[in-house]
Amino acid sequence: MDTRIEREESEQRRVRELSRYALARDKPDPQLRFIVELAVQTMGADIGGISLVYRSHISLPVTVGIALREVERGDSFCSELVASESDFFEVEDALAHDWSAAKPIVRLPPHYRHYAGVALYGNRGYQLGTLWVMWQAPGRLEAAQRTMLRGLARLVADTLELRYCDAVTGMYNRGAFVQHLQNAKGEAGCRELAVGYIDLTGFHQINEVYGRDAGDATLSEIAARVTGWAGADSLVGHLGGDRFAFALLDRSDAARLQALCQAIDVPVTLPSDRTQVLHARIGIVRESLPTRVAAAALLDMAETAAAAIGDVAGFSVVREYGSEMRERSTFLHDLLGVLEGQPAAGRLSMHYQPQVNFAKQMLIGLEALVRWDHPQRGAVPPSAFVPLAESSGNSHALDMLVMGQVCRDMRGWMDAGLPQVPVSLNFSRSTLLHPGLPEAVSAMLDEYRLPGALLEVEVTESQLLEAPETLGERVAALRRLGLRIAIDDFGIGYSNLDAIGTLPFDRLKVDRRFVHGVADSAVTASLFRLIQGVAEVSHAELLCEGLERQVDLDWLRHQHAYCVQGWYFCSALPPQGVEHLLRAWGQRARHAAAGGDVRELFAGA
Repeated sequence: MDTRIEREESEQRRVRELSRYALARDKPDPQLRFIVELAVQTMGADIGGISLVYRSHISLPVTVGIALREVERGDSFCSELVASESDFFEVEDALAHDWSAAKPIVRLPPHYRHYAGVALYGNRGYQLGTLWVMWQAPGRLEAAQRTMLRGLARLVADTLELRYCDAVTGMYNRGAFVQHLQNAKGEAGCRELAVGYIDLTGFHQINEVYGRDAGDATLSEIAARVTGWAGADSLVGHLGGDRFAFALLDRSDAARLQALCQAIDVPVTLPSDRTQVLHARIGIVRESLPTRVAAAALLDMAETAAAAIGDVAGFSVVREYGSEMRERSTFLHDLLGVLEGQPAAGRLSMHYQPQVNFAKQMLIGLEALVRWDHPQRGAVPPSAFVPLAESSGNSHALDMLVMGQVCRDMRGWMDAGLPQVPVSLNFSRSTLLHPGLPEAVSAMLDEYRLPGALLEVEVTESQLLEAPETLGERVAALRRLGLRIAIDDFGIGYSNLDAIGTLPFDRLKVDRRFVHGVADSAVTASLFRLIQGVAEVSHAELLCEGLERQVDLDWLRHQHAYCVQGWYFCSALPPQGVEHLLRAWGQRARHAAAGGDVRELFAGA
């Protein structure tokens, strides 16, 4: 009897442990998954995957044949590959060594014994992770198989770098930084975590005066300084533009933070041997570990601390999150005042970026962008107050206020007899899932006497997997009102082709990182063609965001990708500028103008 009980308890423990390695049920990134499937098939392997290695954790964004989301570093063969500091690592028979036979994936049925992996490095030498395959039977790869696996690993590294790393600095982008920060919160033996947000001042002048190349070189220089200061055991990231982030799991005292300020304050060299000093607002938040505060919230707290510093003159400044809670409360109070229509809190203003079909020389739409004209802070960008609205539960009210303003502008243009073009809107996740959204949109269309076909709602790629059934219901209801649906920022999220296939949409918007510089990068060009194929299969219009260069436009023309938006044609316009643009477009259409450059329409806008 005792033996039977012991046997049952042992079996239960084995089942619990095996549950970490259950068959994969999700559908990860389609491009990366395709490469892993190709590796498994060409190697004749049983399972395979991509591992992102960070300190004590292994994160696996893609697996084939087995589901691994996160494992301890000591349980993974990938940690041995990283420790070997070589680009290739193979264990022919894991049962032949005590250290490898003890790993759960070997010890537990079905007992995988043969491992082969290739280290993934970015173009700037950053280690991104590993591509690996495994077999249940022992064996050894032939030379041709090793070459094939290395070639596939290069494709994975290029794709990972585009998705998880910033193109200019090579550092982790915001999404990858937050993911690794979430893992860092669980570090064994660490008592405190310090998260920092760096906001450079003076950078925009470099871009404007010396051009983008000089700006990119400056960002790369600052990235190298921040990385060198943080050290190999810390986490750093480039959040976009002139903003960086870091996370420290060791010393984060005043002296170390002052060393960061000094590193940033060193002048940077510009063209013609000129120099310029950049400074930074640095916000930091400290949390005792373990903490229940989410990684994204920690980064937001550090950003709040940086935003509370104000003007920086002469040197970089550090401010710790804590006292700025009062500042955040004031900011939130002002935002609520805007939502309630209080004049003292300022007002929201709309700008619209034109969308063009350059093959037909036609204006095909506008994207609505909101700004906050604050009485003390001046022009506040959406990146500063939209997250605050979301975290405080006010994003639905904000989105409806923005939509009302857009509808008023559209009604005014129509009453003036101007041509009608559709306008696209960005809704937050909570708004898209709000049960009253269809009724609110319907009421607003009736109030301003607008056909639904003149409005387009953008659903970001990352939202596709969040409550898909509810999202599908909302989208279906909006389509019944005549609204168009666009998938925004496609190519940078974590969705999959199945999720896209279940959501009807009219337009696929390619994120700017797959458009800007596409003429110069074979990797970017190949990924663009994959996205273009998704649009063709879905019978959706492809719209390319972030067009700024003639050479990229010429490349898009050869790909028959004619619908674009970006500064190449026009920056975002206030309502009066749109009125001038529509009037010029109407005159052009009435005179049946042919040929010429559609950019001439934007000259007087």
